[in-house]
Amino acid sequence: MIDSKEVNRFAGPLVLTNIGQIIIGQLALHFAVNNSSIILSGISIIQNMLFAFGGLLGAFSLSFNIKSSKAYSNRQYSRFNDLLKSNLIINLIIGTAFAFFVIFYGETMLSGLYGFRGSLLALATNYLVITSPYIILTLLNFSLTNLLRVQKETRPIMWIGLASSVLDVLLNYVLVPLLGIRGAAISTIISLCFVSCSYLYMVYPMIWKSLFVKSTTKLELVKFGIPLVGQEVLESVLFIIVFDAFMARLGLEILTIYAVISQLLSIIRVPSFVYSTTVSVYLPEAEKMGYVKEFLKTIFKNSYIASMLLACPVVLSSNILSHFLSDEITTNIVPITLYTFLAMGLSPIYESSKMLLQSFGNEKFVLHTSILINLASVMILTILQFLNVQTYWSLYFIYGLNLFVLSLIFLRHASSEKII
Repeated sequence: MIDSKEVNRFAGPLVLTNIGQIIIGQLALHFAVNNSSIILSGISIIQNMLFAFGGLLGAFSLSFNIKSSKAYSNRQYSRFNDLLKSNLIINLIIGTAFAFFVIFYGETMLSGLYGFRGSLLALATNYLVITSPYIILTLLNFSLTNLLRVQKETRPIMWIGLASSVLDVLLNYVLVPLLGIRGAAISTIISLCFVSCSYLYMVYPMIWKSLFVKSTTKLELVKFGIPLVGQEVLESVLFIIVFDAFMARLGLEILTIYAVISQLLSIIRVPSFVYSTTVSVYLPEAEKMGYVKEFLKTIFKNSYIASMLLACPVVLSSNILSHFLSDEITTNIVPITLYTFLAMGLSPIYESSKMLLQSFGNEKFVLHTSILINLASVMILTILQFLNVQTYWSLYFIYGLNLFVLSLIFLRHASSEKII
């Protein structure tokens, strides 16, 4: 039986890696923004957008994650190598296309979607163009880390992640005074290249084997990944791009506060994402032994414990971080941070239940349900914006309500399908 200790042994290093990267990343961000609210807002919005596109386009890597975990668990190594090669080809095509899009249409997107003007638009465009290789490197890293996950090897991921974060800080410290926001962008790309090279060094025997296998599963990965992409489109468009677009129109002061809180929230939500990844890796084993329901309860419990352990110090120290990033923030953001955390309180259940259904082949149900609920949420947000009554509080209230409804539907469907 897969108990809490084994789950934590797998997830623990990944949680520590992500938290370490975020915390060290705050130091890098401190050097990058140079105490400027304009630069802080610009970089934060672009980082959120890149994370959104990374999640969206990384859905095909999630497709590889789910299918390769099953193949590896069942010792179907020939199929595993086929899936690996096919996924690498797909990632190369997607990443290259995104880079060209950002280079040629990035400024138009920032101006039209986020309403950036003047110096903010110029700085943000410069940053976005330099970070255009971000997606191809991120997709490559998704695939390479999965090769370590299927072998239950997560400690190397931790050390490589922490080393890249330290490198990012050092590069920002040296390059930002010389090159400004361009130095911050260059630091990000060099750090990602370091991660990719480190993973390649560790898993190159598996990559090498896959190169000599005929790629026959590209269409399979694409077909399975399309509903996952649709799911990420809805989440990314609604809660990152559209959400940020509405937030950006609340003024620079609110946008700066949001930039800080979004960094804090990313720390608190780490367990939600990490333990949902654990679901896809251990689910084939749990299914064989017939205790999927017990396994899911373990995931929920551990994810909430880890989230609460993080939430308490993060919320209480939110004012310290806000002053660390920008002296221009004078508002007490502890109550706002607490409200945001409570609004997002169902993240662990939502992420893991969604992954459960997707891993059991219910990805189309997840997509169709998300379309309905997310479109309803977009309509509500749009109406509030049209009536000019949109606030920070209303944005996150709708966000939290969305998570609640989707979590409830996903769990009921899993029960009706006798998955749990």
